[in-house]
Amino acid sequence: MVVGEGISSLVNKADTRLDFNLEETKDAEGQWYKALVNVNDPIGSLTPLLAAQKGTGNPAPEKRARKPAPPKAPQQGFIIEELSDEEMVDEDDIIPYGKPDSDAEDSDDDPTLIRRDKPKAPVYVRNLIQYLRDTDSYDHQKLALTTAPALIRRKANFGTEVAEHTKELATLLVGLQDKYEIDNFDDLRLQGMIAIVVAQPQTMGKWFAKTFFDGDYSVSQRASVLIVLGLAGRELAGFETSEYATAASFPSKTLPEQVERLFIGQDPSVYRQSTSSSLKSLPPNALENAASSLTQQFLEPMAASAADAATGPDILKLSTFTSRLAEKQNHQDDAAISGPSNVKIKSRAKPRVRAIPNTTAQLLCASFFSPLTARFQAALHAPNSRSRGIVFQPYLLALYLKTLALLLHAAGPSTLALPQMTAELWRLLLSTSVRAQAVGDFGVTQAVLFGLMAILDVNEDRMRDVCQELGKEVVETQEWVAGVFQGLRGGDRSEEEQVKMLAAGVLVRLREGIEKYRLLLVGDLIGFT
Repeated sequence: MVVGEGISSLVNKADTRLDFNLEETKDAEGQWYKALVNVNDPIGSLTPLLAAQKGTGNPAPEKRARKPAPPKAPQQGFIIEELSDEEMVDEDDIIPYGKPDSDAEDSDDDPTLIRRDKPKAPVYVRNLIQYLRDTDSYDHQKLALTTAPALIRRKANFGTEVAEHTKELATLLVGLQDKYEIDNFDDLRLQGMIAIVVAQPQTMGKWFAKTFFDGDYSVSQRASVLIVLGLAGRELAGFETSEYATAASFPSKTLPEQVERLFIGQDPSVYRQSTSSSLKSLPPNALENAASSLTQQFLEPMAASAADAATGPDILKLSTFTSRLAEKQNHQDDAAISGPSNVKIKSRAKPRVRAIPNTTAQLLCASFFSPLTARFQAALHAPNSRSRGIVFQPYLLALYLKTLALLLHAAGPSTLALPQMTAELWRLLLSTSVRAQAVGDFGVTQAVLFGLMAILDVNEDRMRDVCQELGKEVVETQEWVAGVFQGLRGGDRSEEEQVKMLAAGVLVRLREGIEKYRLLLVGDLIGFT
């Protein structure tokens, strides 16, 4: 600063001179340094020097005798010898340390871009809420999204921190906008909401069901609510395992490995999973993948058994669809067709519906399934309500029906409320409003057929009770599905072909039940028009 002010005093006028206005530049020492620019030290005359050399002037100064240099002492200690690169090739004893990892921001050439105040990841739920609210900070938004799934799951079973802030967290995540185009934004937001539902299923299942019908949200935000309910229900039932659940389950204190191995009996590393490096993002069509997997499990054994009994055009199409569906999902199909006249299909045995404890099944019914169906019925009986327009949006309606079907399948045959859930979903699928929306819309039609498929799959061992309690619905469903099957062409249109084959599978299963329990359905068959 002193140099700058000194040079400016030489080249600039008094009104434009540089002045930092600091005490250090105005005190005595600063003034002395700035005065150096005004020092005039010209070169002197050479006459006195020349006179001294010729003897005419002042006598030259006497030459001082130089002291003899002391003799060199012999070298003692280590002798350092420089080696060439070729001689150092074989020197493997010295292992150099690796270059420490530096912050990417610190390597920037511009020192003004180096940040020393980067925020840290939140470790408490209240900090997570603050980060989610700070929509003007990219760092806070990204840290909140990447930390939320594991943090919520980790805090769920410790204290009441999560229970006290679940609704606030859910409200922030449902309404969060991708303002900064963060990578995997939708997946991280869904994982955060799923973590909330899994942490507090009794209260948050009902809250999300209410949020789908109420509130000022977009179609995509309402769709995310349904996806959260479906995937969280399957996780609670044991059909899905989140990578974030493994990352969140960690012990605060552990024994040494040698001691821990004595208690566990195996390598402790087997039970330890990496936290952030092994986490996988949620696929954008996670709910559709679950539905497709369930459809494949439903159709493959049916095609195998039916083809062994009687070969027909419907069975050929059904087996073709199962093989195409497997190829589409990049799974190896076990079906092998040997000749057009003798069809033999080898298929894996149908996996049994997983039986879960009655407590979990009752939870899925009371906190997930029933709130969704009850609010849907309320929307049907209020034609002027806003909810009616929301639920009958084709995409949301199809996703809503698939969510109910997945929840029913997740509850499984062990739930005590299975007859009630079956009757509610079946009557909802056959309602005039839903079937009217299915006309000409393959997405809604496929969702209705998928719901019927889930009902028949879960109630496979109680078809007698179904035919006895819901005989009218069984007969009416057979007629409607048969009409859907006949009205579709299939062929090259993949979406229409999938709907047609799914209708064929539902129709085969329905006819099996009707043929087996015909006497129970005589009263419903008579007078059915």
